Amino acid sequence: MATGILEAPRRLTRDDSRSGFHSGAEELDDWLHRFAWQSQKVDNAITYVTVQDGEVLGYYALATACIVKTDAPAGIAKQAPREIPCVLLARLAVDQRAQRQGIGAALLKDALARTLEVSEIVGARALLIHCRDEAAKSFYLANGDFIVSPVDDMQLLLPMGAIRNSPAD
Repeated sequence: MATGILEAPRRLTRDDSRSGFHSGAEELDDWLHRFAWQSQKVDNAITYVTVQDGEVLGYYALATACIVKTDAPAGIAKQAPREIPCVLLARLAVDQRAQRQGIGAALLKDALARTLEVSEIVGARALLIHCRDEAAKSFYLANGDFIVSPVDDMQLLLPMGAIRNSPAD
């Protein structure tokens, strides 16, 4: 593993080395290698990376989304419009060389802080996550007060109030 200082999460740049990133989830790796920069250039999703010695060791991507009120947990649906605005945590992955070192949890914490900032500018009721598998779902549930969607048990939501009221550490 690299020996330099691990940078705090920041916006992806064209010069960031992504080709050596391997999380163990091929679709997450492929997206970072082939589509993250292009998605960012056309404002589809913004990718934030943590880098060490010039190499990306972890990333997440944020975008906007909405869910239909009838698909939301009761606490989020209460007094909400028919389509509930959300921030979507589109992807989160850590390179295999850096897994189990707290980088994923730190990236999630950073994503929550940015989500809260976004909600204060444009309005969003919750953070939305579509879990790729049970391991991802377990990770999120262990790292936040996420609520499982009543219509899809692989869809998680975290109300802005829960983010706002979480301890700052």
